Amino acid sequence: MQLSRQIGLIGLGAVLALVQVPASSLAQSFPQAVRLQTTFTGSNKCLDIVNDGSNNQPIMNNCGNYSGQIWSIKPTKTSGVYRLQNQFSGNDKCLDIVNDGSNNQPIMSKCGNYSGQLWRIQPSAREGFYRLQNQFSGSDKCLDIVNDGNNNQLIMGNCGNYSGQAWKIDE
Repeated sequence: MQLSRQIGLIGLGAVLALVQVPASSLAQSFPQAVRLQTTFTGSNKCLDIVNDGSNNQPIMNNCGNYSGQIWSIKPTKTSGVYRLQNQFSGNDKCLDIVNDGSNNQPIMSKCGNYSGQLWRIQPSAREGFYRLQNQFSGSDKCLDIVNDGNNNQLIMGNCGNYSGQAWKIDE
């Protein structure tokens, strides 16, 4: 009875945001190759890598049969912590955060023992969607989409119930 009173007081959405999924069940739930999409950009936009010679800039792009949109979520030695890699960049590149003082710009960089490459994947308040956070940026920052009219640039933004932070992990 006390739990139902608490749910009534704080709301079901807040309870869902607090749900912790064991790392072992998360590791088993991710296929080898996934697409990453957000509620904000919709099902026709996927996380991709700009093919510009540097090949290190993540961007939201029209979904298609592109190797930059095929991601692997690889468990690390730390329970509940993952590295994000894609086919286009190869096994030696990981999604990271630029260490420039602002510390909010995602980039693909050489994999190493860097906190910007260590991602936690937490259930969001939106059923079937996740928040992506990394150790470098901290638990108050989430991978987000810049709402600028183009809606294709990524940033580590303050965590909230924002559609750009609700990531779908799909085959």
